[in-house]
Amino acid sequence: MHNSNLKILGGIVALLILGLMQWIPSTALGAPPTQAAPCAENYTVQADDWLSKIADKFLGDAQAYPVIFEATNQQHTADNAFALIENANLIEVGWQLCIPSSEQAELLLTQTSTASAALEPADLTLFAAASLTEAFTEIGQNFEVAYPGVTVTFNFAGSQQLAQQLGQGAPADVFASANNTQMDVAIEAGRVISGTQQTFVYNRLTVIYPIDNPMRLNQLEDLANPDLHLILAATEVPVGRYSLEFLDKAADDVAFGTPFKDQVLNNIVSYEPNVKVVLTKIALGEGDAGIVYSSDVTPDVADQVGHIEIPDALNTIAAYPIAAISDSRYPTQAAAFTAYILSPEAQAVLARYGFIARMESKASTP
Repeated sequence: MHNSNLKILGGIVALLILGLMQWIPSTALGAPPTQAAPCAENYTVQADDWLSKIADKFLGDAQAYPVIFEATNQQHTADNAFALIENANLIEVGWQLCIPSSEQAELLLTQTSTASAALEPADLTLFAAASLTEAFTEIGQNFEVAYPGVTVTFNFAGSQQLAQQLGQGAPADVFASANNTQMDVAIEAGRVISGTQQTFVYNRLTVIYPIDNPMRLNQLEDLANPDLHLILAATEVPVGRYSLEFLDKAADDVAFGTPFKDQVLNNIVSYEPNVKVVLTKIALGEGDAGIVYSSDVTPDVADQVGHIEIPDALNTIAAYPIAAISDSRYPTQAAAFTAYILSPEAQAVLARYGFIARMESKASTP
């Protein structure tokens, strides 16, 4: 899409996002139906589709999904072959959507010109994996600037702890997990509606050691050195599970083998509740080595830890899903945040903190 059209879409996104969770067609209010502008293309929803993904594909901007939302609902008033979307997070396979033309985008902008670009005030509670702490803190501040009156409060912890808290009924509005397994736990608990989650970023593993490097580590094989004290995250924590997957892959690699895996397992001295505890303990010299995400080795700790890269063949590309909570007190604002996290601005922040932007890699599906 041309730059001028993208500017139009940017304006529409700001104007439409306030009401997209409770859209009501004009005919339901007793008003005569209006003739919707023709679609540039009709699209049938496929498995694993979501509106922002479709917007990214056809419009070049994931945040432009409210345009498809509004265009499809306008088409529905004239032709019920098109879907009536009542919740932007809930679209079904087989639904017919309207992909708007640039002219229709201009029409939508005119029709919504009196709408407020601001979200209603809200205090969003976001449950986010510990590895997202630095990046999400900055993104949350940027979101508050973009939407005055909306404040963001974070609960950072291991994904398994967050999923457990959600299962126990803890109030929240958005959940960002470090793997699909814990998102599935939240779905099974009824706190997230299946199909509304979407991958927003990726990560990979790296080995870290104290900056003074008492064990003189310089290659992965050194993890099997006798008397080395290795610290990992607990096996129920995503990064802990990925760490063991690394050892399994190494055992199958002729360059390492089963003896390497067995000796490394013997060197583990503790399993920690989240990745930040592993990082802190290694930075303080309480262990000789640990395995964390690449994104954890931030500039703030660059003078406290060194790191050894794990090659792709032995690594895991971890997929991070995000979803609005089904019983959120602020569904519109929660939807706005999940859309914002896919924006170029938020993706740039994540990349700066060492994450892999969602369009740059294919993820495993743990």
